[in-house]
Amino acid sequence: MAFLSSPLPPATTTILSSFSHSTTRTYLTAPDSPSVPVLFLRHCSRPYFLPAIVVRSARKSFYPSPAEDEPPEAPEDTAHGVSRFQQVSRQASRARKLQEEQYEKEKSIFLSALENTPDNPRLRNPSAADDGGDDIFSEIDRAIALKRQEFVEKGLIKPAPQPEQDSAEEVDDLSPEEVVDVDEIRELQGLTVVSEDTQESELEDDEEVSFKRASASSSSTLNVSSFDLDFSNLDRDEVRIVEPSFSMSLAQLLDESRVVPISVSGNLDVLIKGIQHDSREVTAGDLFVCCVGMKTDGHLYLNEADKRGAVAVVANKEISIDETLGCKALVIVEDTNSVLPRLSSCFYGNPSEKMSVIGITGTNGKTTTSYLVKGIYESMALRTGLIGTIAHYVHGNNQLESKNTTPDAVTLQKLMAKMVHNGTEALVMEVSSHSLAQNRCENVDFDIAVFTNLTRDHLDFHKTEEEYREAKAKLFRKMVDPERHRKVVNLDDPNAAYFVSQGNRDVPVVTFAMENKAADVYAVKFELSLFETQVLINTPRGMLEISSGLLGRHNVYNILAAVSVGIAVGAPLEDIVRGIEEVDAVPGRCELIDEEQAFSVIVDYAHTPDALSRLLDAVRELGPRRIITVFGCAGESDRGKRPMMTKIATDKSEVVMLTSDNPKNEDPLDILDDMLAGVGWTMQDYLRHGENDYYPPLPNGHRLFLHDIRRVAVRAAVAMGEEGDIVVIAGKGHETYQLEGDKREFFDDREECREALQYVDELHQAGIDTSEFPWRLPESH
Repeated sequence: MAFLSSPLPPATTTILSSFSHSTTRTYLTAPDSPSVPVLFLRHCSRPYFLPAIVVRSARKSFYPSPAEDEPPEAPEDTAHGVSRFQQVSRQASRARKLQEEQYEKEKSIFLSALENTPDNPRLRNPSAADDGGDDIFSEIDRAIALKRQEFVEKGLIKPAPQPEQDSAEEVDDLSPEEVVDVDEIRELQGLTVVSEDTQESELEDDEEVSFKRASASSSSTLNVSSFDLDFSNLDRDEVRIVEPSFSMSLAQLLDESRVVPISVSGNLDVLIKGIQHDSREVTAGDLFVCCVGMKTDGHLYLNEADKRGAVAVVANKEISIDETLGCKALVIVEDTNSVLPRLSSCFYGNPSEKMSVIGITGTNGKTTTSYLVKGIYESMALRTGLIGTIAHYVHGNNQLESKNTTPDAVTLQKLMAKMVHNGTEALVMEVSSHSLAQNRCENVDFDIAVFTNLTRDHLDFHKTEEEYREAKAKLFRKMVDPERHRKVVNLDDPNAAYFVSQGNRDVPVVTFAMENKAADVYAVKFELSLFETQVLINTPRGMLEISSGLLGRHNVYNILAAVSVGIAVGAPLEDIVRGIEEVDAVPGRCELIDEEQAFSVIVDYAHTPDALSRLLDAVRELGPRRIITVFGCAGESDRGKRPMMTKIATDKSEVVMLTSDNPKNEDPLDILDDMLAGVGWTMQDYLRHGENDYYPPLPNGHRLFLHDIRRVAVRAAVAMGEEGDIVVIAGKGHETYQLEGDKREFFDDREECREALQYVDELHQAGIDTSEFPWRLPESH
C-alpha cells in the first residue's frame, strides 16, 4: 500500500492517483513547495522516490490580444495529405488491432461462450442462408456461427454432434398439419430431462461431461435465438487456482539466500525442485533440511527422505551420504532451523515482498479481526489472501485447509508464492506466538503489525508470561521503515506501551480503544443484541456508523482493530464500512445455532481464561434468563488455567457443565480434577455427591456438573435450555475433530448442538423432564 510520511500541506493543489494490478502510485504537488514532489511506489520490496508531475497556476496577469478573438484561417489541406479513404482504412486497421488484443486477453471467455453456442443450421443448409432478409439478429447469429466454425477447425473447441438427417421422401409425404405435429414432437424430445448422475456415469472425464451438456442445450432450444448465449455459469465458476513450479541449482540457492555453510560436498549444480523438512512430504528432486524439533531430530530420517527422492541434504552435523540412493550433495550449516526460512523464501522468490502483508498478533481476536481486514481490502477491489486458524484463502473464496494458525516456514513461503502467482495483492495473516518463537515468519516482509490484546495462554510452551509477551513483540520489531510500516495497537491493553516501543519509534502508530478516548480510533457508543452489533466510531478522518452481524462486546474491539488498519492504510471510509458489514459471521466465533428453539445456542472458540470471561460478559449483556455453559480444557497444555476457567465460568453462569476438549494422551478425569479445583472440589467430592444423584449448589447458588464425554455434556446442556436461556458451548468453535490418545475423530460442536436439539425433542416426547441434570434415560437412548 502507499503511505504518506507526513500530513499534506493546506496549500496542496493537486492529488493525482492511479492504480494498476500490482502497483499503487500517489502523486502529490504543492504550489509553494520548493522541493521536488515524490512518487511513493510499493512494488516488490521497497518504496522508490521518483519525480512527480507538477501543476502550478500562473501568478502574473494575462491580457489576450484582440486579434486572438478572430478564428484562425483553415488550411487548404485539412486532411494533411491523407485522403478520406486512407483515414477510414487506418481507423479500421486500428480497430482490428484492438479487437485482436482484446481477443488474446479474454480468449478463455470467448472460447467458453462459443463452446456452449449451438451450431447455426444456416451453415449446414446454404439454401437457407438468404432467408434472414434484413434481420440484423440473423446476421449476428451467422457471424457467431462462423467464428465458432473457425475455432472448431483450429481445434480450439470441440464440434457439436451432427443432428440426424431426415430423409427428403418422408418430409415430402407429410401433410402441412403433420409437419407441425412432427415439429412439436421434436420440441418435446429436446426438452427431455436426463439426470446428471446418468450422464456422468456414461462419460470418462469432465471435458466430455461439459461437451455433452452443451450439445443437449443446443438441441433443447429449437425456438430460441442462438444469439441468446448463456453467461450465467461464468460468474458462478470458481477461479482456477494454478500451482506454480520452481527450480534452481543448489549453488544458486545458497548464493541468493546468503546462507554461509560450514562445509559443502558433492555436486552443487544439482537441480532443486522443492524444499522439505518433513521426510514424509519429500518428493523427487527435493532438498531435505534436517531440522531439530521439540520431539525428534530430522537427521534420523535421512534414509526415508532419500528413498522418497531427495537429491540434496542440509544438516548441522556431519553425516554420510555415500550410501544414499539419490542424494548428490551435502551442505553443513551451524543451525538448520535458522536457515530454513531463508532457503524457503529465496527458493519461492521472496513472495511476501510482492504483496502488502498485514500481521495480526495477540491472545484473542486474531481470527475475527483478520476476516474483517480481509473484507476491507476486498471492498477496495484488491485480491486479498488470508492465512489463519480456520482456513487459508488464496484470495476471495478460494479456500485451503488449515492445520496450524501459522504454517511452518516452508509451507508458509510456498503458500504465499501460490498467492502471488494467482494475482493476490494483499495478505492478512494471523501470527501466533509459536510461529514467532520458532522463527517461521523470519523472512516474511510485513507492512503492518496489529496487536489485539495479551492475556495468559500457551505457558506450556513459553513457560512464563514474559517469554510469551517477548515472542509476540517480535512482529513489532520488524516495523522499522517509517515510510512503509505501520503499527496498530489496542490502547486499552496494559501492554500497549510495550508494543508501541518495539521496532523503530518513528514508525507511525494508530491506536484503538473502547475505554480510552485518547485513542485515534474509539467507540463513541454501541448497542448489543442477539442479532447484531451497532457501533458509532470516531476516527481521525470522521465518524463511522457500522452495523455488524458479529455479536458481543469483544467483537466491538475486533471491529475497532479492523477500522484502525483501514485508517492506517488510507482506505476510503465507505470501503471500511462496507468491508466490515459484509462479514456476517466468522465460523465458530460466537456462532448462533438456530433450529427454531425457544432459547439461544452459541458456539465459540473461547479457550483461555480471558476469552471465556469476555464471552460470558458479552452474553450477559444480552439479558438472558440463565447462562448454561459447557467447556473443557485441552490435554498436555497449560494446567494452571484449568481452575481459573472453572472459577470464571461458575461465577458468570448459572449452570456449568465441565467436559473434555482434546485430552490427547492425558486422562480426561485428571483434567477434570484440575478444573474442579477452581471451586474447591475434587473428583472424589463430585463422585460422592453423584451417589445420590444430587449435586448441591455452589455457595453463589449456581450449579456445577461434569461429564467426560463431550457429546453427552453438549446434549445435557442443550436439554436443560428453556425459554429465555442462552446455552454457550465454548472451547472448540470451528474445530471439527476431537483428539483422544493417538486418534483424531470427527467432532463438531455446531453439528452436535443441532443433533442435540432434535434429541431433546425425542426426550420430551417420551415424557422425560430434562430441566434438571442428571435424568434417567430409557435404554433406547
